[in-house]
Amino acid sequence: MCRYARKTYKSHYTCFKCRKSFKQTDTDDILLRIKKDKIYHQRDGTIRNVSDVFTKTKKEELDALTEEINARQIKCPECGNLMADLGLDFKAPKKTAVKEWKIVEGLFQIGKCFHSCGCDGIGYIPRKPKDYEQYLRNALNEYESYVVSGQNKTHEEFPERMEYINFWAEKISGVKAEMIRQKFEII
Repeated sequence: MCRYARKTYKSHYTCFKCRKSFKQTDTDDILLRIKKDKIYHQRDGTIRNVSDVFTKTKKEELDALTEEINARQIKCPECGNLMADLGLDFKAPKKTAVKEWKIVEGLFQIGKCFHSCGCDGIGYIPRKPKDYEQYLRNALNEYESYVVSGQNKTHEEFPERMEYINFWAEKISGVKAEMIRQKFEII
């Protein structure tokens, strides 16, 4: 059974500049608190009464409130930069582990986050630069094989063929850009 099915966990937000990670309350928990208190503290400091938002007739208002909460920007309390949502399964390295932080930032840049349903976890995460280089090479080979498999199908077999190829081509360029940023040799 998924460990996230029974209890709501907080997502980890990370500031790569300060090398700090903070947990933030989930949208559902915020909505439960608003429903209980019947007020919502807006970003500008004003308080909004939302006592009737949770009725069936006010679904549009509830959807708008949910969207507003989901769109909130989480800023680092130390430097004020926007923080990255790395998911429920993120475990921050020590602040002094600069190489590990560079790896985590690189993983985020190529689209790897630490979101899972809780059943299988997030998979392998490299900790050392040499392991990270091999991880990127494996990802590059895998993504290139996806592009080739998409190119080998006809439009009739696979109508979304071009979107599929473009998606994996973007992933390939992201991995290559990360390899250049990390100063790894691209073969």
